[in-house]
Amino acid sequence: MKAWPWIAGLGGAALIAAMSLVQFRGEVAMASEVEQADWAAAEDAVPADPLKQAYFGELHLHTNHSFDSFIFGNPLGPDEAYRFSQGEPVKFYGGQMRQIDRPLDFVAVTDHAEFLGELWLCTTPGSEVYDTEMCASMRANNMAAFSKLATSVTARKRMADVCHENGELCVATAGSLWTQVRLTANRYYKPGKFTTLIGYEFSANAPTAKFANMGNKTKADVPGMLHRNVIFRSDVVPDRAFSAYDGSGEDMHKWMEANCTGACRVLAIPHNINYSWGRFFWDGRNSDGTPWAKEILERRARVEPLIEIFQIKGSSECMAGVGLTDEECGFENAVSACQPGKEDGCASSNAFVRNGLVKGLKVEDEMGVNPFKYGIIAATDSHNGNPGDTRESSFAGHLGGQDSTLGKRLGYIDAVGPDGRHEKARKFGFTMYNPGGLAGVWAQKNTRGAIWDALHSRETFGTSGTRIRVRFFGSFAYPGDLHRRPRMLATAYVKGVPMGGDLKAAGNSKAPRFVVQALRDPQSAPLQKIQIVKGWVENGELKSRTFDVVCSDGIRPDRKTGLCADNSAMVDPATCTPATGKGAAQLATTWADPAFDAGKRAVYYVRVLENPTCRWSARDSLKLGVPHDPKWSAAIRERAWTSPIWYSPR
Repeated sequence: MKAWPWIAGLGGAALIAAMSLVQFRGEVAMASEVEQADWAAAEDAVPADPLKQAYFGELHLHTNHSFDSFIFGNPLGPDEAYRFSQGEPVKFYGGQMRQIDRPLDFVAVTDHAEFLGELWLCTTPGSEVYDTEMCASMRANNMAAFSKLATSVTARKRMADVCHENGELCVATAGSLWTQVRLTANRYYKPGKFTTLIGYEFSANAPTAKFANMGNKTKADVPGMLHRNVIFRSDVVPDRAFSAYDGSGEDMHKWMEANCTGACRVLAIPHNINYSWGRFFWDGRNSDGTPWAKEILERRARVEPLIEIFQIKGSSECMAGVGLTDEECGFENAVSACQPGKEDGCASSNAFVRNGLVKGLKVEDEMGVNPFKYGIIAATDSHNGNPGDTRESSFAGHLGGQDSTLGKRLGYIDAVGPDGRHEKARKFGFTMYNPGGLAGVWAQKNTRGAIWDALHSRETFGTSGTRIRVRFFGSFAYPGDLHRRPRMLATAYVKGVPMGGDLKAAGNSKAPRFVVQALRDPQSAPLQKIQIVKGWVENGELKSRTFDVVCSDGIRPDRKTGLCADNSAMVDPATCTPATGKGAAQLATTWADPAFDAGKRAVYYVRVLENPTCRWSARDSLKLGVPHDPKWSAAIRERAWTSPIWYSPR
């Protein structure tokens, strides 16, 4: 690639990131070669497995075509991200070469729709706004530029000095770049081998709040997140991406149905609801505070079938002591719990998936529609352009230059002090983050149509980063030992429903049976147990209970509590190696709810736990020779969550 003269004026990471943008613009001609590809014929030629296979992928990933990723100094664009996904080594921030441990099956690059035009205009010499103060600040990797842009998104008013008074310059420019997003994804699509899903992030914010967050007691102005990733089924997409400048999440849902019709099909996936400041599962209110209307809730249910339960910025399943909780809810909670009477800038029950799933049952009883009928996926939300790079043992941060070293991530200076020790940095570290998760789908083949259809039907699961494979089915017609039968899968599909499905009352009070099966990730720890979490509404109150349905090492659930004794698996904190405990390579069972009530709606989902392993921060502390932060557990149980199965009475 020929370097343009203006690149010489940029320094370091900004230079590399700008070069990637130039390459992005220059490769449009190459991408156009697949513009006329017959994707339908290519997908039809891929053999289908009627019993389906597990495919792992990434549905939330930023490259330096996102304004924030660019400012963080990330040198990787979509091309590098797609190559990294397939196992190629790429050069990261600081010149480090990295390679994913195993290729992914599918990827959606979801750069922010809000910033496409601004970024191009500010990095293209000769653009009419290139020399503005804002653009110069952005090219200098100045975080003040990012703060200004985030403020403009919250206010839904583009910056006049870059976009002109009514924003038309950035809107027109973003439209052209959206076409390039589609063409680049097409160029890397290999039906049957590697699937690229066209998508973007819609980044609407709730009002800014001052809060003590992330376990660091550091005051900061951070907007609540009401973000969604928008994923298309094919390369037939609208001519522009609806952004937070255009309206609220409810406005986006309406735009999706009006502008993606015919061969165009689309879905939205909310994420980081733990950062929504209680506004995601608001009682009776839309994201802008206006009251619910049935039409709005029905549309939400149609276009938003999934939710992201886990990512780099923490778990959104549940939180210890907040709302519906259990003993495993203290896992990677990155936001501090709210104090009584407060919800802004903290984690409340309205910001967790478990509460939302059960609240949906209550709303359906009251309004006849369940707007919170969400299937489950997980992702990274990395801003380093490295999809699916979720290993605890080699976590390298996710914010470019901000957390690229051991010292920066842990809150220590990188250089050794006069006493031969690393000293605490004045600024806080990034110990609250984690390497992120993966999305899993059960699909008949690895093509855009099959992967998207699995997402839309909610036959999905999420993991905290490992590649646990888990299946979950329910029926009133399953035998009590289905998990042992050789035709288990065929019977499960024919006589019941998979995860993401609905069970209707069978005409009597008989409890449904659920069959669940999990296989360990051979490159991670053995499995410890499979749990089923049940949610229901009783006298207007949200309720949940967690059952250990099958456990490793021959341990059986207690009949009274429904829980297993611990299998004593431990990790040696001095070496991060397993100390005791066996675990299992595979666990499976057929289970019936002992407290089933045929007259009440209920929701069930599965959680699979591995034996304990070392958290990345414990590994980094050992490498750096510093104490591990006591606010965070040194050992974690990696896990997987399935989409729910819903029961409804007649």
